[in-house]
Amino acid sequence: MIMKHDTTNNLCSLRETRAQVFWILATSIATAGGILLIALLKPSLPFRILAVALPVACGAAYTVRLVRDFARLDELQVRVLLEAAATACLGVFLGSLLYPIFRIAGFVGELQPFYVTFLLVGLLLFGSFNANRRYR
Repeated sequence: MIMKHDTTNNLCSLRETRAQVFWILATSIATAGGILLIALLKPSLPFRILAVALPVACGAAYTVRLVRDFARLDELQVRVLLEAAATACLGVFLGSLLYPIFRIAGFVGELQPFYVTFLLVGLLLFGSFNANRRYR
Protein backbone atom coordinates (compact mmCIF):
# COMPACT_ATOMS: atom_id res chain seq x y z
CA MET A 1 0.00 0.00 0.00
CA ILE A 2 1.41 3.37 -1.01
CA MET A 3 0.65 6.27 1.29
CA LYS A 4 0.22 9.68 -0.26
CA HIS A 5 0.40 12.90 1.65
CA ASP A 6 -0.39 16.48 0.81
CA THR A 7 2.77 18.46 0.15
CA THR A 8 1.10 21.76 -0.67
CA ASN A 9 2.27 24.72 1.32
CA ASN A 10 -0.32 26.79 3.08
CA LEU A 11 0.23 30.38 4.19
CA CYS A 12 0.99 29.38 7.78
CA SER A 13 3.82 27.01 6.83
CA LEU A 14 5.22 29.61 4.43
CA ARG A 15 5.42 32.13 7.28
CA GLU A 16 7.05 29.51 9.50
CA THR A 17 9.64 28.73 6.84
CA ARG A 18 10.40 32.43 6.34
CA ALA A 19 10.92 32.90 10.08
CA GLN A 20 13.29 29.92 10.19
CA VAL A 21 15.24 31.22 7.19
CA PHE A 22 15.43 34.68 8.76
CA TRP A 23 16.85 33.37 12.03
CA ILE A 24 19.37 31.02 10.42
CA LEU A 25 20.55 33.82 8.12
CA ALA A 26 20.79 36.18 11.09
CA THR A 27 22.86 33.57 12.92
CA SER A 28 25.16 33.07 9.93
CA ILE A 29 25.64 36.79 9.29
CA ALA A 30 26.20 37.54 12.99
CA THR A 31 28.75 34.71 13.20
CA ALA A 32 30.64 35.89 10.11
CA GLY A 33 30.55 39.49 11.31
CA GLY A 34 31.76 38.48 14.76
CA ILE A 35 34.64 36.47 13.33
CA LEU A 36 35.71 39.37 11.13
CA LEU A 37 35.34 41.89 13.96
CA ILE A 38 37.42 39.86 16.39
CA ALA A 39 40.05 38.73 13.87
CA LEU A 40 40.62 42.03 12.09
CA LEU A 41 39.95 44.76 14.64
CA LYS A 42 40.91 43.01 17.90
CA PRO A 43 38.29 44.99 19.87
CA SER A 44 38.06 45.43 23.63
CA LEU A 45 36.30 42.91 25.85
CA PRO A 46 32.75 44.36 25.71
CA PHE A 47 32.73 44.25 21.90
CA ARG A 48 34.13 40.70 21.88
CA ILE A 49 31.35 39.64 24.26
CA LEU A 50 28.78 41.26 21.96
CA ALA A 51 30.37 39.61 18.91
CA VAL A 52 29.92 36.21 20.59
CA ALA A 53 26.55 36.85 22.26
CA LEU A 54 24.73 38.03 19.13
CA PRO A 55 25.15 34.78 17.13
CA VAL A 56 24.29 32.76 20.23
CA ALA A 57 21.06 34.74 20.72
CA CYS A 58 20.12 34.40 17.04
CA GLY A 59 20.89 30.67 17.14
CA ALA A 60 18.75 30.25 20.25
CA ALA A 61 15.88 32.12 18.55
CA TYR A 62 16.22 29.83 15.52
CA THR A 63 16.14 26.74 17.74
CA VAL A 64 13.05 27.93 19.60
CA ARG A 65 11.29 28.72 16.31
CA LEU A 66 12.22 25.36 14.79
CA VAL A 67 11.00 23.37 17.80
CA ARG A 68 7.77 25.41 17.88
CA ASP A 69 7.19 24.73 14.19
CA PHE A 70 7.78 20.99 14.68
CA ALA A 71 4.83 20.91 17.05
CA ARG A 72 2.54 22.06 14.22
CA LEU A 73 3.49 19.28 11.80
CA ASP A 74 1.38 16.25 11.08
CA GLU A 75 2.58 12.75 11.97
CA LEU A 76 4.00 11.89 8.55
CA GLN A 77 6.01 15.12 8.36
CA VAL A 78 7.39 14.50 11.84
CA ARG A 79 8.35 10.97 10.82
CA VAL A 80 10.19 12.25 7.73
CA LEU A 81 12.06 14.89 9.75
CA LEU A 82 12.90 12.43 12.52
CA GLU A 83 14.37 10.01 10.00
CA ALA A 84 16.36 12.80 8.36
CA ALA A 85 17.66 13.98 11.75
CA ALA A 86 18.58 10.43 12.74
CA THR A 87 20.49 9.95 9.48
CA ALA A 88 22.39 13.20 9.99
CA CYS A 89 23.19 12.63 13.67
CA LEU A 90 24.32 9.06 13.19
CA GLY A 91 26.39 10.00 10.15
CA VAL A 92 28.21 12.76 12.04
CA PHE A 93 28.63 10.43 15.03
CA LEU A 94 30.17 7.75 12.82
CA GLY A 95 32.37 10.33 11.13
CA SER A 96 33.63 11.63 14.46
CA LEU A 97 34.43 8.08 15.59
CA LEU A 98 36.29 7.22 12.39
CA TYR A 99 38.08 10.55 11.92
CA PRO A 100 41.07 9.77 14.18
CA ILE A 101 41.95 6.58 12.33
CA PHE A 102 41.65 8.29 8.96
CA ARG A 103 43.79 11.15 10.29
CA ILE A 104 46.51 8.81 11.60
CA ALA A 105 46.50 6.85 8.33
CA GLY A 106 46.99 10.10 6.39
CA PHE A 107 43.74 9.93 4.41
CA VAL A 108 42.36 13.21 5.76
CA GLY A 109 43.90 16.45 6.94
CA GLU A 110 43.16 18.84 9.75
CA LEU A 111 39.47 18.91 10.65
CA GLN A 112 37.87 22.30 10.09
CA PRO A 113 34.59 23.14 11.90
CA PHE A 114 32.74 23.95 8.68
CA TYR A 115 33.50 20.44 7.33
CA VAL A 116 31.30 19.04 10.09
CA THR A 117 28.58 21.56 9.21
CA PHE A 118 28.68 20.56 5.54
CA LEU A 119 28.58 16.88 6.49
CA LEU A 120 25.63 17.46 8.83
CA VAL A 121 23.63 19.48 6.28
CA GLY A 122 24.43 17.03 3.48
CA LEU A 123 23.33 14.04 5.53
CA LEU A 124 20.21 15.89 6.66
CA LEU A 125 19.26 16.62 3.04
CA PHE A 126 20.01 13.02 2.02
CA GLY A 127 17.90 11.66 4.87
CA SER A 128 15.06 14.03 4.05
CA PHE A 129 15.04 13.15 0.34
CA ASN A 130 15.27 9.45 1.13
CA ALA A 131 12.38 9.55 3.63
CA ASN A 132 10.23 11.70 1.33
CA ARG A 133 10.83 9.24 -1.50
CA ARG A 134 9.92 6.27 0.67
CA TYR A 135 6.75 7.77 2.14
CA ARG A 136 5.48 9.17 -1.14
